[in-house]
Amino acid sequence: MNPDALFEYQVDFRNYVEAARVPYNILASNVKEHLGGFGGKLILDLGVGFQLTHGGLTLALALLDGARQCYGIDIAHPDLHAADPNKVAFWKQARDLLGIEVQGLEGGRVVFASTDILHFDDFYSKITLLQMSASEIYFKDNMFDIVISNAVFEHVQNPKRVLTELYRVLKPGGGAAINWNPYAGFRMGGHDIGMPYHYPWAHLRLPEDRHVEMLGQVFSNPALYSTAFPPQHTPTPERAAIYAKDPALFRKQISYDLNKMRIPEFLDYAHSAGFELLSSVPHIPDEDRRFLTPEILAELSQYGEDELLQLFHTAVLRKPAG
Repeated sequence: MNPDALFEYQVDFRNYVEAARVPYNILASNVKEHLGGFGGKLILDLGVGFQLTHGGLTLALALLDGARQCYGIDIAHPDLHAADPNKVAFWKQARDLLGIEVQGLEGGRVVFASTDILHFDDFYSKITLLQMSASEIYFKDNMFDIVISNAVFEHVQNPKRVLTELYRVLKPGGGAAINWNPYAGFRMGGHDIGMPYHYPWAHLRLPEDRHVEMLGQVFSNPALYSTAFPPQHTPTPERAAIYAKDPALFRKQISYDLNKMRIPEFLDYAHSAGFELLSSVPHIPDEDRRFLTPEILAELSQYGEDELLQLFHTAVLRKPAG
């Protein structure tokens, strides 16, 4: 069990592994359909999330799907939480469930590289993790076949610059599969601060002080707390007790670095970088449509229905071959 979990799905590591695999499966499906799959290719994961318990899982799964070699970059250092007991426990479960190869677990550390590289010249890690800014990528031009990224583009401060960098490091004919959370989305737009089942689109409809006040009411009332958030993204009772005392902390921790980018902006940035758009799909759970009442739609008239209802957006981009 994970005593430091933020959300309920992270409490049990088996559930956590299965949930963390879902975004990768969507990316992998798009890579297979539009970009020829991972087989034999050099992969870059933009925004691995080293500070997260599951950071690096996408790369390990890409290797299982035939990637030749994988690089992962993040603004955090790869060793930041490598010895975290929860991270070690997660990766033991991932190893057992998915057949992932990762070193160091028995010694209490997650190590992707070989632990004995000095004695085997022909043995090297197929995963390389590096601390690096997405807006200033220290790789040569035309290096990677595929770039993947999940839940990162809503956080970067200069998404246009990041897309320009991705275009530069991709080989001609290479492509990128990207999942991200546009700000207007019902469940994830405000990164869980929206309490959608209690006050839909609170992050768009309420001023900050009123929003914080209502979050405090939700966390202080067990009946509201248990029903206000999507099941997977309901904070644990331990976290809820903390946020009941300081709801502003919850709002700050979850959403402080969101860039509030919308889909048309993202697509314009991709086009200006030189990319061809192969696919643009908003993922919309049908069960959420009932929350978009005529009154709310009128109140948020600057947004379209799909933009408001999307859980996340997937884009597949390609660098022209010629």
